[in-house]
Amino acid sequence: MLRKLGLVVFLFLSLASFLVAGINPKEVIKKVKKRYEKLQSLQADFEQVYVWELAGETQTLSGTLQLMGGNRYRIETDTQIIVTDGEVVWTYSKERNQVIIDWLKSSEENPLPKDLLFKYSEDYEPHLVGEETLDGRKTYVLNLVPKEEEPFIKSMKIWVDAEKWLTVKIVQVDINDNVNTYVVKNIKENLKLDPALFTFTVPEDAEVVDLR
Repeated sequence: MLRKLGLVVFLFLSLASFLVAGINPKEVIKKVKKRYEKLQSLQADFEQVYVWELAGETQTLSGTLQLMGGNRYRIETDTQIIVTDGEVVWTYSKERNQVIIDWLKSSEENPLPKDLLFKYSEDYEPHLVGEETLDGRKTYVLNLVPKEEEPFIKSMKIWVDAEKWLTVKIVQVDINDNVNTYVVKNIKENLKLDPALFTFTVPEDAEVVDLR
C-alpha cells in the first residue's frame, strides 16, 4: 500500500557545489513549477521502495500514475487502485476486495501526486547538491530543507530532469528514519486521457467503507 507521505531533508551544502553546477537552486524549482503549470495531463510508470527502519523490512511497489487538471489522478499497482475526480477519492484493495471512499480534502495531510512531483512550497528551502546522470539523462540533484522545526519528513532529496524540468526521483526520510524512494519513468505529457479514468465504479461484491 502506498505509504503516507510528507516532505524534506537537512544536509549542509558548500558554496562550491553551487558554483560548479552554475545554476541557482531556486531557479530549478521555479522552472519545475512553470513546467507543471503548463501541463494538461501526465502519464508515467513509477517504482516506490519503502524501507521500514524499526521492522527492518523493505516494501517495493510499481505501477502507473495518471494526472489531469483539477486535482484528478489515478494510481494503479498490482494490489491497489487510488482514483479521485478532484473531490472524492476511492481507494480499492484488490486483495481484500474493499473500497474506502472519502473526500479528497479529508486527507490533505498527504501530498497529492502533483505536489510530490512538481510543487515545492515556500516551507522548504532548496539547495543544489550537483548534477547526476539518471537513465541516460542529465539531472539536477537538490536537497529541500524544511523551514519549520521538527517536520515529519526530516529529509528530502529530488532529481530534476535538466531538459524537461520534471521531477524523476524523490528520496524522503521521516522522523523515524524510514526511507521512501520514488523513481518515475516513461513520462508522457499532455495525452488525451479519458475523463472516465478519474472516477471509480465499485465492484458489486466489494466491501464499501464510506467515510464521507
